[in-house]
Amino acid sequence: MSFFILATGQRQNSEWKSLETAFESLDRTDFSFPSAQVHLYSTSVSSVPAVYQDANGDTIIVLGTLLSSGKPVPEALPELLEQFEPSSLSWQGMLGTYIGLIYKGGTLHLLGDGLGASKIYTDSDRALWSNSFLALCEIGQPKRLDKQSCYEYVTNGSVFGTRTLVEGIASLPANSILKVNGGKASVEERRSPIRNDSLDHLKTIDAVADYQVEQLEKVFAPIARNYGERIRLSFSGGFDSRLMLANLLKFGAKPSLFVYGDNQDDDVQIARLICKAEGLPLEVIDKSLTPPLDPEEFIGETEKNLFAFDGWKVETPIFDFGADRKDRTSRHVDGQIPLNGSLGEIYRNFFYMPDRPSSTGAVISTFYSRYDPKTFTSRFDEKTYRSAMAAAMRQAIGADSDQLTRSQVEELYPKFRGRFWTGRDAQINQRFGPMFFPYLEHAAISNTAKIPLNFKNLGYLQGHMIGRINARLAAYPSDYGFPLDGPRPLKYRLKTFLGTQRPAALRKMSFRMTHKEMEPRTGALAPEYLSRVIDLEFPIMRQLFNIERVNSATQYGLIATLEYLGERYNLSVHAD
Repeated sequence: MSFFILATGQRQNSEWKSLETAFESLDRTDFSFPSAQVHLYSTSVSSVPAVYQDANGDTIIVLGTLLSSGKPVPEALPELLEQFEPSSLSWQGMLGTYIGLIYKGGTLHLLGDGLGASKIYTDSDRALWSNSFLALCEIGQPKRLDKQSCYEYVTNGSVFGTRTLVEGIASLPANSILKVNGGKASVEERRSPIRNDSLDHLKTIDAVADYQVEQLEKVFAPIARNYGERIRLSFSGGFDSRLMLANLLKFGAKPSLFVYGDNQDDDVQIARLICKAEGLPLEVIDKSLTPPLDPEEFIGETEKNLFAFDGWKVETPIFDFGADRKDRTSRHVDGQIPLNGSLGEIYRNFFYMPDRPSSTGAVISTFYSRYDPKTFTSRFDEKTYRSAMAAAMRQAIGADSDQLTRSQVEELYPKFRGRFWTGRDAQINQRFGPMFFPYLEHAAISNTAKIPLNFKNLGYLQGHMIGRINARLAAYPSDYGFPLDGPRPLKYRLKTFLGTQRPAALRKMSFRMTHKEMEPRTGALAPEYLSRVIDLEFPIMRQLFNIERVNSATQYGLIATLEYLGERYNLSVHAD
């Protein structure tokens, strides 16, 4: 893992004993610049920040994964530093999930990747900055949990907008540049590099497929050229990983594949079929086989997870027996570079909403209402919850109204769901070593929002894209029950149509209708384990949730994660 602390103003020369104690095994490197200090912390050799300093003192530091003009760090750093001009920064030619600190011309600049997947956090005084939420919790001494963020996390598995789980720590908006000069820190928001041009001139699905395939060359060609046989591809039986594999093979890479599940899973069987036919190595990973720990060992394991996952994970609790942390670490053995296909639904109808104008409210009802009101205490106000979600959506896509065109709904998928859900997972993965999420790249996302929806529906466009690159790969079976380049069965078409046409108000009810019974609290969520790390009376979270009425085991685990954070940092919930 690696992270930075940027200290400005009176926070320079601070002694952070709590941070040094909590992260005691980390190596630290310090840099002093006019009006600012930068402290780099790292443990894993594979995630050590890349640094280059010119003879004149100009400096560039990169944390995470970055290719610039087709070159990897640290090789790319001298050229990137020389060419860096903040006033004309457009993120073109830059790939990866990363944070950059650049000192040039007497000014220190701090910026993230083009999508805004890598969050930059700051304290309430805007004197401390970091890519680690937990580091700011350790040294910022927050007092209260953020109520809205807690509800978002439990119902949706992530936090959206510039809020975090605690009051007093916020993240910068996407495409912001922090400048520190002359004792002053200022933030400038830049235009997103994600283009949103019309594709009306492309009349057929094959023409659109060819255009999008050409766009992906900007992403996959440099990855394949730089990493070749070191690429380790997360594989499944669906569209996204198949499209990644087709692109990698197109550019001469020979990746090894890994798939999650047991021998009976469709994903595993399809992966074995394809790998055998294509002569590619495959590893099958069944996390359920991880043996349980002694309950007393669970205390230390949970703390390791806390630091490894920077306080919280997307969608799943931090409580397990170490399988997830060890799996993410193993992906980088022998310098392997993992690729993940998350956000590939930019080529499909992710929200399953009809092809007509909509609204932020309809999107919230359709996709962001995974709750049963009975699980909340009287502290939950649905109008406030929905209003905050709508505001974050408008900010993410630059909308001036809650009434959305259908293409604006499509924009929400990468710029809202991708930035704050997938992006969080992508940033966490950089703590274990270099890793790419190709569909999070602005070069891939650009000009996908206005693709005709009838091309996206049923995965037709993505199937065509795979077929245009590698017809053999497209013809293999999928876990949808049909070859990805083949006809869609009537049953599948009918099911998809009915799902798409369901009114938003009805879809809002889906979660509570499918979670009428309490799911068992097993594994790491069983009382004999969870009681070792939190008070099972949930003294903090009981203010927000009716614990005994939470039927979803996953949501119970997320509430327990919040309780763990609250008890560790002695946090309260703001009184209404």
